[in-house]
Amino acid sequence: MAQQTAKQPLYIVIFMSVVLIFGAASAVVVTADEYDPASLVYLELGLDLAMTICLAVLLMQVLKSASEGGLRSAALVLGPLGLLAGLVKLAARFSSDAGWWTGHFSYAL
Repeated sequence: MAQQTAKQPLYIVIFMSVVLIFGAASAVVVTADEYDPASLVYLELGLDLAMTICLAVLLMQVLKSASEGGLRSAALVLGPLGLLAGLVKLAARFSSDAGWWTGHFSYAL
């Protein structure tokens, strides 16, 4: 049972990293065409911030306690990329007025 609970942070780090990486790729590559409602903007901003902070905490836990193996290696590769992607998603919100409302770096009507 202890081994199963030790692997859970690895799965969470990998999953959160993948979600943040795809979101950051979307923020960089996709051109937004309409503004989101204010409630959705704040919800997405809060989720991005919470996921980035939680990922940093869980990555530190993985560095300290996880045993060697393929999952740990994947978490150690994807974790820092996920942190960087989370910062990119947050930077998109603060890059411009259109970026605040869309979550993307480029905006066109």
